[in-house]
Amino acid sequence: MPTSQPMPQAYPPLLTKQQTAELYATTTRTIDRWLLEKVLPSDAKVIIGGSVRFRTAVLIDHINGSTTDTPEGC
Repeated sequence: MPTSQPMPQAYPPLLTKQQTAELYATTTRTIDRWLLEKVLPSDAKVIIGGSVRFRTAVLIDHINGSTTDTPEGC
């Protein structure tokens, strides 16, 4: 069973949408689209007091293990 890799020091435990876009080297619009298309893991998104944040560890695991999670045509 794979274990989670240590989180890079450059990132806090929770990221804003902009920081998430930077992590994936894409735009916030793409992050919105990926949320709608369920490309990103459902447990990555957290709402705290009306603010949307993303769990860094979940995103890092997704990046490291993601190979075919992209919808067709992307």
